[in-house]
Amino acid sequence: MRLLGYRLYRYRLPLAGPPAPGGKSLPVREGLLIRLEEDGACGWGEAAPLPGFSRETLEEAARDLRALAAGGDPAHACSSARFAFELARLNLESSSSGRPLHALLSPHPAEEVRLCGLLEGPLEAVLSGAEGMREAGYAAVKLKVGRADPEEEAALVGELSALLGGVQLRLDANRAWSFGEALRFCRAVRGVPIEYLEEPLFEAGDLPLLAEETGVPLALDETLREIEPEDLARCRHVRAVVLKPTLLGGLSRSLAFAREARRIGAVAVASSSYESGIGTLGLLTLAAALGEVPAGLDTYRALGEDVLEDPLPLAGPRVDVAALLGEEHAVRVDPLEEVAA
Repeated sequence: MRLLGYRLYRYRLPLAGPPAPGGKSLPVREGLLIRLEEDGACGWGEAAPLPGFSRETLEEAARDLRALAAGGDPAHACSSARFAFELARLNLESSSSGRPLHALLSPHPAEEVRLCGLLEGPLEAVLSGAEGMREAGYAAVKLKVGRADPEEEAALVGELSALLGGVQLRLDANRAWSFGEALRFCRAVRGVPIEYLEEPLFEAGDLPLLAEETGVPLALDETLREIEPEDLARCRHVRAVVLKPTLLGGLSRSLAFAREARRIGAVAVASSSYESGIGTLGLLTLAAALGEVPAGLDTYRALGEDVLEDPLPLAGPRVDVAALLGEEHAVRVDPLEEVAA
């Protein structure tokens, strides 16, 4: 496709609450928006490297987006730039053809996407939040662990599971534990119904042994950035893969991991990295392509503002993705700073 032009913008958005990627608080979320233009149509994409997780800086993402817009090889671009450019191309095609975004990514996308709620904060906030999500009809919730004594957190997980009833419980340790600490936790939650425990070990090579010794279902997130999709064939101990296109390098690469995950009997979960509404629309597209698995997009609620004129309606347990992706979403120009091409 011949591109007639592009524009690159930088945004800074305040965060309404204290999100904790890797246990760190961010006062603002920064990122880049690229707008591709052709024959009167346009397509937006977002590159927002996540501090503490992304390997590239915002400046490196901007450099790679300029190279991609000039016809550069995506294989040489950083992960967030690849996601942004791929999403912008899809949005441009959607604008030109009149076809909704999710219909371009998958031949049989889901029309509705279920959402997974995110629980963080002190004990009282976690329990009251869980009760509210259960009453609202959420199918799944995620709790961050690995921030206190393993046995104490295991006790909380047991209490939370009893409160949630039939709601699926996901746990995420962000590689916080040694093998011994993870073993203590897993033994303490034995018998508690957990959908999966995500990245419990800072030495990922010990994950198969942990699965063998405890039987706790495990999920991969950070590990996916260190392997190729075909490497999942050696990960028979894995029950789920958490797909974050900003960190993995785009929608196509995320779908490649999803295909390989299904071959080993694992589920694929679309998940966010504190993107703005532009990137989140791309994540909803991925979630629709993956089907019925609840998507982890609750970080969107941490944004105090958005680059979209109208924030996305993601405060409930499900979203009509077909209707949402079929709408026009106006971008607010006022919070954007144009970056020289």
